[in-house]
Amino acid sequence: MYVPKLMCTQHPDATVRISVQEEVDEAVQAYVTYGCDEVMVDYEGKLTPYAQPKDIVLQAYRMGLPLGERFFITPRVPNPFLEDFDRVDLSIEAGIIANYYSGKLLEVQAVKWLILPMVEDVEAIKLVQKLTKKKLEALNEVLNVKIEPMELIPLIEDTDGHLRVRDYAVGMLSVLKEFNVETKLLRVFLGKSDAAVKSGHIASALSIVYALSELHKLSHHLGIRVEPIVGMGVPPFRGALNNPELANMIVQRYRGYSTATVQSAVRYDLPYSDYQRVREVILANACSTPFNPPDDVVALVDKAAKTYREFVTKYVNFIQKVADGIPATRERISWRSYGRIFPAQGEPISVPRAIVYTSAWYACGIPPAYLDAEFIIRVHRRDELDFVLKLLPGLEREWVYDSRFYVRSVAAKRLDDSIVGKVDEALDIMGVKPEPSETYRSLLELNPLERHWITLGRVRGFLG
Repeated sequence: MYVPKLMCTQHPDATVRISVQEEVDEAVQAYVTYGCDEVMVDYEGKLTPYAQPKDIVLQAYRMGLPLGERFFITPRVPNPFLEDFDRVDLSIEAGIIANYYSGKLLEVQAVKWLILPMVEDVEAIKLVQKLTKKKLEALNEVLNVKIEPMELIPLIEDTDGHLRVRDYAVGMLSVLKEFNVETKLLRVFLGKSDAAVKSGHIASALSIVYALSELHKLSHHLGIRVEPIVGMGVPPFRGALNNPELANMIVQRYRGYSTATVQSAVRYDLPYSDYQRVREVILANACSTPFNPPDDVVALVDKAAKTYREFVTKYVNFIQKVADGIPATRERISWRSYGRIFPAQGEPISVPRAIVYTSAWYACGIPPAYLDAEFIIRVHRRDELDFVLKLLPGLEREWVYDSRFYVRSVAAKRLDDSIVGKVDEALDIMGVKPEPSETYRSLLELNPLERHWITLGRVRGFLG
């Protein structure tokens, strides 16, 4: 079975606003102009019309595109334990109806997979797989058609889940077996952004490196194809796989991926020639043998995550306030209604989703990758920094890249001198000298900042 390599997504990480009415044409453009072979239709916390997968099928049919052969539609459905059940039910139905029309018009199945986000246990997988199977059986019986079952792709979006990825993969296979679905191919989605929000850049990067290695070993152990998807954006905090300056280094760090997301910012906020460079690098390095990290990386992930949370907790309430002013560039549900839970000491705190969270930190003058400053200081004092840098080659380049967006005067004013002192110390250790552009600095110092958010995003090449 053909496995797509480039998944075009509907992330709100660009400064350009795309309405849900424009997303059907956007999907076709992803196939034709950007060379993507898969489009994620996103229903997670997003107000996407349930007719959108069907409408993409109809548009692709009119244009003569080989949907279901080399181009695929892959909906991301809501997690039934996190969103209203009717949204889960209707988004599954949207994928089934798309397959009904692609079967009639093209004699193929356009939707082969459904992405289930925020997977934390097998029960959510079982519930959605069962619902999908029952709905298909009813439709096949009533309409006298044959639509094949769609397989779930578990999306694992926290460091603990990355470290237990084998359990999720084996659990997924057991669910498929329980519902008599035979498969020789399993796709597993590893999300960087939300893991970074909860645990920091270093911890989430290390956990994904570990997960890719574990999935490779599992594939050989079970004798089936395990094809990992990595979800990453432009800024280092969110993975930097879509970053034209860093992608050639990032693909080496995350060797072992089969599919990579192509998010909005790299398509809309950067020149097309930059996108082409990113695309070529991703394709050239897909399906490489992953790096096999030592076992003690698990303990290092835990240390990095705990240090990040201790460092960040006191600023989270202020970041919430900043986040309220960030413009929405997709029709998503407000993060106040559907955010992320930050595992702070004591009472867990609701924080913005990753793109808004990332943008808010940049607005405070501190690139969020620098929130690992305290961890950098501690491992340096223990003479363990070289070990960390060996595990994450290119981390210094990420810090150099982000230094153009570090404005200490703004950070001291909007946050405090303490965080600036820690970041400065870590920068010295990393051998990085920040040199923000005067244009960026001047924009960031303006008040009220809300009027200049889009301009700041365009200067960076991404909103968040």
